[in-house]
This record gives sequence, structure tokens and C-alpha cells, in this order.
Amino acid sequence: MGRILAVAFVMLAVSSAPSVAIDPAGSPWLEIENAKCAGLAFKDFSSETGTQTEIRSAALVAAGADPVSKDLPAYCRVTANIAPKNNVEIRLPITSWSGRVLMAGCGGLCGKIQMERTDDALIRGYAVAHTDMGHAGTDMAFTADPQQFEDFVHRSTHVATVLLKAVTALYYDRNPERAYFRGCSTGGRQGLTAALLYPDDYDGIVASAPAAGYGAVPNIAWAVRSNLRSDGTVILDVDAIKKLHRAVLNACDMDDGLADGIVADPDGCKFDPASMVCSGNSQDDCLTREQVEAANRIYDGIPPDGRVYASRGFMRGGELGWVGRLAAADGKPGDLIGVTRNYLARFGDLPNPPASILDLDMATVAPRLTEIDELPSFGADGRAMAKFNDAGGKFLFLHAWADNSLTPATAIDVYNRNRAAFGGELDSFMRLFIVPGVYHCGGGPGPDATDTLTAIEDWVENDTPPVRLMAYHTVQRMPYPRKNQFPLAKDSFDAARPLFPFPDFGRYSGTGDPRDAENWARVSSGD
Repeated sequence: MGRILAVAFVMLAVSSAPSVAIDPAGSPWLEIENAKCAGLAFKDFSSETGTQTEIRSAALVAAGADPVSKDLPAYCRVTANIAPKNNVEIRLPITSWSGRVLMAGCGGLCGKIQMERTDDALIRGYAVAHTDMGHAGTDMAFTADPQQFEDFVHRSTHVATVLLKAVTALYYDRNPERAYFRGCSTGGRQGLTAALLYPDDYDGIVASAPAAGYGAVPNIAWAVRSNLRSDGTVILDVDAIKKLHRAVLNACDMDDGLADGIVADPDGCKFDPASMVCSGNSQDDCLTREQVEAANRIYDGIPPDGRVYASRGFMRGGELGWVGRLAAADGKPGDLIGVTRNYLARFGDLPNPPASILDLDMATVAPRLTEIDELPSFGADGRAMAKFNDAGGKFLFLHAWADNSLTPATAIDVYNRNRAAFGGELDSFMRLFIVPGVYHCGGGPGPDATDTLTAIEDWVENDTPPVRLMAYHTVQRMPYPRKNQFPLAKDSFDAARPLFPFPDFGRYSGTGDPRDAENWARVSSGD
């Protein structure tokens, strides 16, 4: 029997690149592990997921043999398809399983599996999974298929999580003790959606920068349009954006007690772009009135028209992140115009589809721009998250003040909506932290490395809510979407600061190492 299983394993390993077979003859223990892993390919999990589910491959990958991430331990790699087109990959650590599982969120329109989003968790002993959310590719074609659209919006994440738990339980012969989710952007929306629709799926959710509802893509379209003239040229070019950013820093950088090129309290920053209007013959560090008006439109966001848009646009202090996004170095529009056009491509059935970005009528297209990222209802009383709370779930919410794709007002508005509904009860299951100086899901001058996994573990497993998170600016930035492995070595970061629950932030005392949290005080916005 062992020989038959070993042969089955070798065949599976050959057919499931990039897996690397471990010689079954190497040791009795390895032969058993090979057989356990390969045997998963013969199991049917359709009853667990509620639909046809096919395990397409199952094979061991040796420690250090992963072709993308060389520092991974040995794991059992499982690939699967959940009907109709939901592709899933699961990785099960061979040794030192922590009893935890993690589903990783996706980004953008997804359309592919990115297991590097799970590397740090696998190293920590998590069984991990990722899904392409039910379609291939990053264009909008899948939205024409109602089932693929539903899978992207919510179903794919749920059924992949069900499969992750079932495969994990069979492999280790015991159920997972804790289930977690972590994601940013589209992944942030996945986390919110899971808490609202599937409150029993996860014990803890880390949701960052959610691409969710009227606060997301409509504001991208608004910011792009706000910086275009009628001839399609940009109003705020790269040079003007840099001037604007310098002026904001001069006004607000020291609000946190540290001159480091970061605005830590955009809500308290009272900088007015009108102070930069050129007068007379002066052209140094000033802006034209047209440029000032464009800046104000970008900061203010979409004017109210009865819909629940984000309450604000991009924040003061994040202007350098607009370079490449709203304006390119060659004077042309930045890459956010491509994001907007991609979303607009699905509006062929509108009576008067917008021929270009300049033709955008927000009242007409905003509801359609929102369909793909719409959140489930929070309920008439705003308390739809109560089921997640009743199930014992904990929700760690994050955004970045300098986000250059999705305004942090998206997360703030969702948080405030829940604060209004739950009052002080909200602190027991949801907390929001906003990181200064960081762009969308990472990058920027700010500290973008935060150990959110330990924070959510402590909250769920030890009933220790996060009252402070440390954020680090690493010497070598981790390429997105990979995560840093914590704890960090002391020489691996050159700046650090504590984060406090919104609306508070940290202010440096002026003495001592600013990388030491004890040299920072918790203060309220505007203080």
C-alpha cells in the first residue's frame, strides 16, 4: 500500500509544478507525510463546500524549494477548483502547525492566486489559502457573468475558507482552533463582507484600506477628473504636486513633534492651498488659481448629492503619492486614469455611456462604479456587525493617511457608522488604526510594516485588545504583496512609531530615540 501511495505522490508531484517532490525513500516519516499529502487528491470535499469541488493536485514542497519564496518551510501544497471557476491554493506546514488557518485577501480585480501574501503566516505555522475569486485576468469581462460576479463579491472567499478548514482538519486529523482573515484593498472589502455575510467564518479579521462602496472607485474617478483640463492635460503636474506637498509639510509636519516628512494628523492640518496662489511676477513655490482649485477638489472629494460618498477625498500630507497616480513624469495623466477606464468599460449598456473621463457625470456613473465593490447592508439600525460580535469575532481595521488610491475616509466612514450604532460597545470587537505617511497598502515615507497577526491573535486568543501598534519603516522595503516576518531585527528598520486607535495619534516627546514607543504620547486630533 505504501508503494502505491508513493507512486501516486510522484505522479502528482510531476503534474503540479512548481511543487518539488521529496524522495519518499528518504525516511519512514517522510513517506508517511508524502502519503498524507498525496492522499488529499483522492478526497471529495463537495459536501463541505456545497458545490462540486475538485482537488487537482496535492504534493509536498521541500523546505527552501519554493521557486518564489526561498525561506518557506516544507509544506503540503494543495490546488483545487470549486465550481464553477473558483481556483484555490492551500498550503499546510508539515511540522509545527499552530492550530490556526489564514485566508489571505486579494487586490484590485484579483484574477490570479498570489500565495506570497501568505508567506509570513506559513512560516509562523499557519495553514494558509488564497483564491483567484472565481475568474482569471484583471479586466472587467467576468462581471458580465452573474455567477462570476457573485463569486468575486462574496462567494469565492467563503467557499475557499470552508475548503481550507475541511482540508486542514483532514490533514492534521483535528479541526483548526482559530481561523483568521487578512487583506488590503479588495482584501479589506473581503474582510468587511465576510463579517457581515458570514460572521462564523473567522475568529479574527484584519481589514486594511477597503475598496468598498461609494468611498472607493467613485473617488478615484473624481480625483482623476478633478486634475484634468478640458483638453485632457493635467492641471497639477509633478512639479506643482511637489510644491503643494512642501507647503503642506511646512504647515503640518511638526504636529506630531517630529520633522520627518510625515503628516500624522491630517484631520488637524489646517493648511489652505489658497495661501499658495501666485501673486505678481512670483512663480517660486506658488500655484495658479486653477491648480489651487484642483487641489481643493481632490482634498474635498465628491460633492454631496444624496448618496453616501466618502466624506472626503485624498488627505493632506499624501501629495507625493499622487505622482504617478494623478500625474506622470511626462506630463500626462497618471495610472489611476487606467483604473477608471477599466471600470467604465463595463458601462456599455448605459443610455449615454461616458466617452471619456471628462464626460463623467458622477450622479449617473457612481452607482455603477460602486456595484463591483459594494458592501452588504449594515442594516436599518446600522448593527449588522452584531452577528460577528455575537460569534466572538474581532475586527482589526486599518488604513493609511497618505493612501493614493482609496481615501482613508472610506474606513473612517464605515467605522463612524458602526460607532454611531454600537457606541462604546464597538471597542470590544472593532478598532481602527490609521498609519501616517503610507500609500495604498504600503510604500511611501511612512512606516508600513506592522505586526497585525500578533495583534489579532492576542485579541482573539488572550482577550487583549490592541491599545497600541508599532509601525516600522524598514531599511529594505518588502515588495508588495509580501509581508515582513516579525519580530524585526533592530537593524532592519530605520524609523518606528506607535499607532493609537482612531481618532488619536502619537506625538514625539522631543527627547530620546523616536523608534522607542515610550518616547511618544497618545494625543487627540487637533491637540
